[in-house]
Amino acid sequence: MVFRPIAHIAVIIAILIIGAAMVFLMWKRSARPHLNDAVRRALAVVVVALICAGPSVEGEATQVSSSVEVYMVIDRTGSMAAEDWDGKKPRIDGVRQDVATILEKMAGSRFSIISWDSGVRTELPLTTDSTAVTSYMATFVQELSESSQGSSPDRPAAHLAKMLEKNKEKHPQNLRTLFVFTDGETSNQDHWSATSPGQESDWDQVKPYIDGGLVIGYGSKEGGPMKVRRIGADPTSNAQSGSGGGSGEDEYIHDRTQAGNPVAISKIDEDKLQAIASRLGVDYIHSPSTADIEGKCSSLMDGASDVAETRNLLSTYRYVVWPLALVLGALMAWEGAALAIRARSLRRSHAI
Repeated sequence: MVFRPIAHIAVIIAILIIGAAMVFLMWKRSARPHLNDAVRRALAVVVVALICAGPSVEGEATQVSSSVEVYMVIDRTGSMAAEDWDGKKPRIDGVRQDVATILEKMAGSRFSIISWDSGVRTELPLTTDSTAVTSYMATFVQELSESSQGSSPDRPAAHLAKMLEKNKEKHPQNLRTLFVFTDGETSNQDHWSATSPGQESDWDQVKPYIDGGLVIGYGSKEGGPMKVRRIGADPTSNAQSGSGGGSGEDEYIHDRTQAGNPVAISKIDEDKLQAIASRLGVDYIHSPSTADIEGKCSSLMDGASDVAETRNLLSTYRYVVWPLALVLGALMAWEGAALAIRARSLRRSHAI
């Protein structure tokens, strides 16, 4: 026997308090108070409160449909434009390729995209429309260089944990997988140390809500230069116009903190990526590694089928209020009989 209240607990408490007060006042104001009357009415109040508390027994499990939710959390800070993926290609090209691989291998799942730079945004809520993901990734670029304030790879963790918690409450039977795409680099650390970009421990809040996934790293130890992205630049083109706006020459981000303002070089931070993967309880791989991503996706889909078989049997509960309703009916009948006897006695006394 368990209780699944059909009314808020505050309402049940109010019923008990108000009912007890009314029973006491009626007993005190009665010309001929009878203990039986007080006990009967008190029992009626208690029974009503118990009915509102929703006494239930576990029923047969019901079969529900299950779905795989795929969360893709993508770093779009300026460092993701660094040209050291698979040779000298921008890291973002690697993200596009890996997302396409995941879409293919996890077809039929529900996909969501979350991106972060100096802020965190849900770019695409959960959807089964894989073409929406493809369309978004076709125009996906790093943040505008002029507005860049830097970021931390821990930035999206708290936002993601809240989203996953909410979605798990809505659909507890679903399987949730997480893919994090980043180079692990913290940029403009002086700025973020004062504005709390999130802590590495925030990823611990994400772990309970996922059933697997990957942290995918981009970049090289040697690093690569990053092209500037300005307003109006073609998002499908790697080339950016120079400061003159029409020279057609590539313009790269410079490191203003060093003498001579040399071209800035972004390097992967694999120690950070390993640490995030460890906190999430998932594997870390370095891109490009299409075969490893395909293998992991296949493993996740196979595992999802096994877990879904047990999760899909959700417990149901059946309210058991009829015994209490019978008791309440008996008490009301008793109350009615007592009032009838009292009324008959009053008529006889007036007739004499």
